[in-house]
Amino acid sequence: MTDRRHQPLVSVVMPFFNAERFFDEAIASVLSQTYPHVELMLCDDGSTDSSVRTAKEWAAREPSVVVPLEHPRHEHRGTAETRNLGIAASRGQFVAFLDADDVWAPDHLAHEVSLLLEHPEAGLVCGHALEWHSWRSPAEPDVWLPTPWPPGSVVPPPRMLTAILHRGDYCTPTCSLLVRRALLSDVVGEREPLATLFEDQTLLARLHTAASSVISGSRTAFYRQHDNSTTARAMRDGTYLPGDLNPSMHQFLQWLTEFLPTTPAGSDPELWAALSSASASYRSRLPRLRAAVRWKAKSALPPEASRLIRGVLRRVRSLGPARMGSLRRVTPISRQFGYDRGLPVDRHYIERFLAQNAHVVAGRVLEVGDTEYTRRFGQDRVSVSDVLNIEAGHPETTFVADLAVGDGLPSDAFDCVVLTQTLHLVYDLRGAVRTLHRILRPGGTVLATFPGISPISTDRWAATWHWALTPLSATRLFGEVFDSANVEVTAYGNILTSVAFLEGMAAHELRARELVVSDPQFPMLISVRASRTAQ
Repeated sequence: MTDRRHQPLVSVVMPFFNAERFFDEAIASVLSQTYPHVELMLCDDGSTDSSVRTAKEWAAREPSVVVPLEHPRHEHRGTAETRNLGIAASRGQFVAFLDADDVWAPDHLAHEVSLLLEHPEAGLVCGHALEWHSWRSPAEPDVWLPTPWPPGSVVPPPRMLTAILHRGDYCTPTCSLLVRRALLSDVVGEREPLATLFEDQTLLARLHTAASSVISGSRTAFYRQHDNSTTARAMRDGTYLPGDLNPSMHQFLQWLTEFLPTTPAGSDPELWAALSSASASYRSRLPRLRAAVRWKAKSALPPEASRLIRGVLRRVRSLGPARMGSLRRVTPISRQFGYDRGLPVDRHYIERFLAQNAHVVAGRVLEVGDTEYTRRFGQDRVSVSDVLNIEAGHPETTFVADLAVGDGLPSDAFDCVVLTQTLHLVYDLRGAVRTLHRILRPGGTVLATFPGISPISTDRWAATWHWALTPLSATRLFGEVFDSANVEVTAYGNILTSVAFLEGMAAHELRARELVVSDPQFPMLISVRASRTAQ
């Protein structure tokens, strides 16, 4: 290792419980860091496999670096309390976390430490993590988890927590955290209130209500996905169902409701609104009862039996006759996208996308058409609201310009651009994306949506309806200009919602569980969140 002088010590806390499968690889990734001043706390949660011996062997091999720890009487107390065991024994100025099945690239700590040193106003670094599937096979796709703000942004409390409540994907995996030791000492207690899947979320809630975060753009943390992970086991036994109501989530939201009034963030109205929205489904008795029935039905059957029954039911449905009902017709129910029946299905997805990213609708905002979404999702975070139209005449218009050329639009001017269902009307898509990049301030974000599977309008815009994009084409289009690391593309919809939208049905005519499913074969709506690199 290189010279440790003048380098703050980083304590890496690694809880483990029967972790023999990936343990050596995780430890080796810490000890191969290019950052020179590290101690590794191997925190045993009462393991009964060979990982106990592995920890002792590493400690004997690297006694100046590796510190083995365990609970009194070799007790099993859960991840949170085992992590706290390592925090209490750590000596570093900074603390990082790595689970015993995850790994870091060699330069991970060097980058994160440098970033935290550059930002003394921040208490922690929050970065990207790779949902790592390809460790099993290169053919399995990996996914980089998003961050709510672009790299280099310093986010004051409690805005990170607010963003997480709007969209759970913004929850930073612990392998992508670097925290000042002094901050942890202030927020972590001896006993943790939750011993559930949401132990990490309680730690993040404490941190995000107490200190600012700086966002890292480093892509050096690999969050391994495998069949024996805590989440995978919970999905098998029915205690966690993605996209559904879950008892662990409900317990976390109840804890958060009691915790927030004890923090400086307890009076933040935007945070409470986000918590209220996240809790809404759990306040209704009927959805909770339906979810409870599903949990009990799933947990009552062995996993193999459950999978077999689902397969048989899918097979039976696929072989049965299709019942067309009122859809056996050659004209749609509505030619107005469903506006004449209620909220169109595509607008349901658009508004979900904007709600999940409402935190970036702030500062000076440019919206196409009018200020409806700026006012609704930006609220008092917006200091200046501008409106772009291709023609003069709308009373809110402040800029008249063609995005493909951008004449008359100022450079480096906007913190956010809200661009819904517009780009498909611009023939020169590359020119439009270059204009968007130019007019954003460094660190600014464009929130764009456009049709995937859609009817063509019957009004004057039909004459300029040039494109229907796919997630792949959107990724390449924005990635060429914004850098792919700063672009997140999401597809919404499935076969049912696509058919409903093509027929002109409204969103309320579909069930919530039907709307939440996304099938990549049927991208009804495409959204893009692209950020200009912060200086």
